[in-house]
This record gives sequence, C-alpha cells and structure tokens, in this order.
Amino acid sequence: MLHLNFHTISLQLLPEKAVFRPDNRTLYLADTHFGKAGTFRRGGIPLPGGHNRADYARLNGLIGAHQPQRIVFLGDLFHSFLNEEWQEFTEWRSGHPQIGMLLIEGNHDVLLPDDYRQAGLHVQPEGFEDDGLLLNHHPLPEDAAPGGLRPSLCGHVHPGVRLSGPGRQHERLPCFRHSTRHKQLMLPAFGSFTGLGIISPKPDDEIYVIAGDAVVRV
Repeated sequence: MLHLNFHTISLQLLPEKAVFRPDNRTLYLADTHFGKAGTFRRGGIPLPGGHNRADYARLNGLIGAHQPQRIVFLGDLFHSFLNEEWQEFTEWRSGHPQIGMLLIEGNHDVLLPDDYRQAGLHVQPEGFEDDGLLLNHHPLPEDAAPGGLRPSLCGHVHPGVRLSGPGRQHERLPCFRHSTRHKQLMLPAFGSFTGLGIISPKPDDEIYVIAGDAVVRV
C-alpha cells in the first residue's frame, strides 16, 4: 500500500484498486461493473464467466485485511439492468451484514430503488459530503475553477497510464490520479471486466501506478 496525505485526510492507496481511510474505517471502490458480462451474454456474446468470482475474492480479502465498518461504491456498481449476476451480489452482500454499504449514483446505476434497498445499500447522489470528503462518480471538468473546492473522490474514467521502457517495451497499467489543483483523487476501476482509460497527466497531477502488489508514484 501507499500512504497519501490527501489534503489533511490520511488515505491508503491499495494495490487491489481500492482506497482505505483508517480514521473512520471506510473502504472506497469505483466502477465494479458487476453484471457486465451477463449483459453481454444476454446480448448474444458468449463471454466466459469467472470475472465476478475473482473480484469478490479480492473484495473479501480487503475486508479480511482492513475490517472496514463501511464500503462506499463510487458509482457503476452494477453495469446495467437486472440479470443473474445481481443475485450473486445480493448473496455476497448478505454475507457481510455488519458492514454498512453506500452507493454514489453513477451513469450505469439504473436499477430500481427497491432493488438497492433490498440489497442493503444506501444510495446517494453525486456531491454527497462524507466526513470531510465529497463523493462523486464523475470527475470534475478539467476547466473547473479550483478556488473553494473541497477534497473529493471519484471514478468513471478507469484511469491508466502507458509506460515505456528500454527495448521498446510498453505497459498499460491502472493508476490513481491525484489532481492537486482540484483536490480530487480518481480511483482505478475495481472490476476485472473493464478497460483502461489512458490518461494524459497534467503538470499538477500526481500519478500512482498499480504494479503487481505495489502502488508506486511515477
């Protein structure tokens, strides 16, 4: 893990593509996109299963290691409308009744309010204030005026960077993007069945790459 002093708030950037806040024991994830493979299969594309099992195993490992009191999903929890993978999520959620779970609405979060309620999820819109942090799914516009902005977390972009090495070697890796100008930390996509949105860092960005089991500033 990598410790980040995020505008007076201590955060841990985890190689499992998540953020943990120790002072209130909250685990933050973005863009799990559960149900995406099922959506493709329903559309006639015969994708293999297994993506969700790996993601739930990783999530269970985070719960075991950090013992969070809450998990916050920063949007795009479930990819689209109901399919068989929603039952997988509700069964997983029922196995952790002691953990509060909050969903910040993303553009893919289109299930009915009763679906979320029955799954034990509290849902809030973007801009929800949570113990000194603003929680969003979409990032702030690049031209947003920085004056008066409060520290915020977001997702949506699935950020990644393309690194070059000797011998014309290239690697595309997920990353955390900290815009110091906008006081914004963008999380990588947690879901395995998601692509990378290769970003072009700005001069005031801090980029933290996930390289195997480590988080490294580049």
